[in-house]
Amino acid sequence: MVKKIQSVEPMVADKVNGWLRSYGLDYKLEQESLNSEIDHALLEYASKSGGKGGNRPDSKILLQDKNTDYWPILIEYKGFKDKLEKLNKNGQIDNRNSKNEPKYSNIKSFAVNGAIHYANAILHYTNYTNIISIGVTGYKDELGNLQTQLVFTLYRKIILV
Repeated sequence: MVKKIQSVEPMVADKVNGWLRSYGLDYKLEQESLNSEIDHALLEYASKSGGKGGNRPDSKILLQDKNTDYWPILIEYKGFKDKLEKLNKNGQIDNRNSKNEPKYSNIKSFAVNGAIHYANAILHYTNYTNIISIGVTGYKDELGNLQTQLVFTLYRKIILV
């Protein structure tokens, strides 16, 4: 009998949120509000399953840089080694099909794909021009130690005047 591998997502979330705490970052968990503009964007944008809104990144942060620009940071956790990202044949995030329709199965199942989906909600429904999405996954190695993998993606909306 093959033993089913159990997700370690709660351990991944605990570890990464611990990193955020150690840097003194004011992060919000999925049920918490970051601000009304971002909350509205996540509510209005199609869900990771293709339904009406209700997007909830696992963790989120709003940082301000030295130029007083705000940077939403959206983090999605998964608890399996093979659920970091789903890429297409060109090595790009595979969130859209040839008809430019969302691939909800990838968005829902892979950490990076989901985090990028959240970033797109912010790009479409807010005035934020700098967004960071982070996908994190983890697994237990042969010794039972938690191992993590992560990918950062930076978005900059270019505004032509």
